[in-house]
Amino acid sequence: MATLGLEIKFAYEDLTKAQTYLQKLGLYDGEVDGIYGKLSEAAFVQFANALSIDTILDANSRVITNQLLQMPLVVRHLLDLLGVGDRLFQKFTNAQRIFVNMGQADHNYLGFLDRGINGCVAGTKKGLLGRNFAPSPLLNHIPFYADRLAALPDGVNVISYGEVAMLAGSQIRVKFSPYPALGEIPKIENVGLEFLHSSIQEACICIGSVVNGQMLSRWIGRNPLRNVQFWSSTKILPLLQTIGKANAADFIQPIANCLVTDTPTKPTTFTFLELAERICAYKETDKMTSNNLAAGCKQFATPLELEDWLKDITGNKNLSFRGRYGESPYFEIPYLLSPTGQSIISGEKKPHKGDNLISAYDLTRIVSQMAWHRHIPPTHRLPDAQWHSLSTLIRAMGQDTARYVDAAIAALGLSYFIGDPVVISKMGFGYSDQRKQTELTYTACIQFVDRLARTHDLPLPKLRSVNMTLRAVLDLKDPVRESLDIDSRMAASVTEILRKIVTEELI
Repeated sequence: MATLGLEIKFAYEDLTKAQTYLQKLGLYDGEVDGIYGKLSEAAFVQFANALSIDTILDANSRVITNQLLQMPLVVRHLLDLLGVGDRLFQKFTNAQRIFVNMGQADHNYLGFLDRGINGCVAGTKKGLLGRNFAPSPLLNHIPFYADRLAALPDGVNVISYGEVAMLAGSQIRVKFSPYPALGEIPKIENVGLEFLHSSIQEACICIGSVVNGQMLSRWIGRNPLRNVQFWSSTKILPLLQTIGKANAADFIQPIANCLVTDTPTKPTTFTFLELAERICAYKETDKMTSNNLAAGCKQFATPLELEDWLKDITGNKNLSFRGRYGESPYFEIPYLLSPTGQSIISGEKKPHKGDNLISAYDLTRIVSQMAWHRHIPPTHRLPDAQWHSLSTLIRAMGQDTARYVDAAIAALGLSYFIGDPVVISKMGFGYSDQRKQTELTYTACIQFVDRLARTHDLPLPKLRSVNMTLRAVLDLKDPVRESLDIDSRMAASVTEILRKIVTEELI
């Protein structure tokens, strides 16, 4: 991290321009002289703090703020400032408090976890008439996610890390390794995540680098192999196993428009894509809930079959994955039919009962196999799954209700320097009566072209591709406060990871 104060180096013309803009925002009281002194430093600190997640600005102030955020040196400086202490958590905590005071959020509808890809129109949430969030800035990018994940940096217009990279501000060299084979647990470094707050009890991060057309990986963790409950984050697992079974039965047929029904002789117009979207985005109507649909999807396999499928892929032989999601399955025995009504696979009657106890590594491994499918050896991919069908779940996961990355991009001022973004994720949240604590989980693949990576020596943007799973736990003896605080903590943690990825403090 760059040292604050006079050691921050700005080009004269850039600092002069920045001082002018900061002065117009009422944050800088000094002379526009191109000198980085105490007044300039104070103005930048105020700007970093004031750069809110949902900025409410008049038109003129918004224009000036956007002009500042288009200056690479300004944004790099903000990234350094926001890495000081626990500044990001304070930023998100303050934002959450504002949401609550304005009637935008409460412990049932949190400010970031429950934001939703489509936002919320004022007056549509009973009990929270002030809840009014704009649609996600990534909404229109979702149709392009699969194509972006399938593409590779060409080394001419976009580069990757290479096989070896240097951590910023250090002499530490890190090496990327070939992606692990099925059933093989990779070497997971146990150092590098000390910056995460102690409430993040389990974490696994996998960073990718493209070398000779293959995705190499580096794994870092905090208790990454501890088997615990990951709540609704695990709902992607039966969806992926169903995709594999369907593609094994008919590898040509894309699963998106296949029909899911419990009455094979009278097929409905309910498609697999709609099922996946309802599960990920919590579209709950007509007695269909995310929980009962996910439980129904588990019925495409016996409990032992699904559990063994996961063990064989990740190599974690101690996991348990035989439970439901708190509700009876929407489909007692589901059937997957082609768009013309021909049977592809049928479900099992044996109910799923037991625990869903897996590790942060398991989820990170599965998400990375889905996102990097085209760039890892065929023998290392999710068994039988075809890209045309994995793209269906990628589209659904782009609609996850948790918008932590949206908030992170805004809080870090990165909007003008992130190209071709991909954010696929699945959250999980709940209060454990057994453990008497609130728990929040988040698994995601985040990929983008980092245009801030350009330097005078290497004027090329860089591909950033990272998979992560985090589990936060809070026991404050106050479930309402726990809900609000844990949401802010997860938002701050995802933001700090993204900040360190861009600054290359985390590789």
